[in-house]
Amino acid sequence: MKKLFWLVLLATQITFSFAQNVTVGPGAKPLLKSVEKNATLGTVYFNKAYAGSKVKTVSAKEFEVSALRYNLETQQLEYLDNGNVYAIQDSVQSFTLPDSLGYVHHFDKAKLNNSAGFYEVVVEGNVSLLKQYLVKKDVAEDWYTKKKIVKMVPDQAYFTSKSGVVQKLTPSAKNIAAVLPDKKDQVLTFIKTEQLDPKLDEDLYKVFSFYNKLK
Repeated sequence: MKKLFWLVLLATQITFSFAQNVTVGPGAKPLLKSVEKNATLGTVYFNKAYAGSKVKTVSAKEFEVSALRYNLETQQLEYLDNGNVYAIQDSVQSFTLPDSLGYVHHFDKAKLNNSAGFYEVVVEGNVSLLKQYLVKKDVAEDWYTKKKIVKMVPDQAYFTSKSGVVQKLTPSAKNIAAVLPDKKDQVLTFIKTEQLDPKLDEDLYKVFSFYNKLK
């Protein structure tokens, strides 16, 4: 009986340690403790180091977090508090976060095909260009040891936003012309004249900046 008592007590303590939560904001949204996944190589985070961030909730409350990370795999925000990691739930509308070089990015939540995620507006205008930061899992086998090596590889996806409608964009001259039909001839001429490759970030930004400046 005594042994059973200690087993029940131990199980209770373990359950408590993994069910801790804190609250933030007027709606007292729970910030549930997250389980951090450690890949063999690479990282699932936008910036592996915790950094200061400004967060805005859907209820328009703004606050600052001193130690935040953006998990690209789960599309959640995680923060450090007294050595524990917590995940901010879906009350977040937008946030800012520096990358590994210190450049501050601004992210907004948007919904596409019933799936919500965070996007950075890289070009703003009548047709805005959005960028979503992602990671993909690459599994390879070591030719000598035959062991599986898992690596998290940075990835990205682009979207366009017009009048609140968000659509995925696979960068190419043809696809850009399709989403910018009213000025497609001018845009295609600009791409050809400037010898731009829409698959390159900088060139893609130039195309949408050019379009949004047209009258």
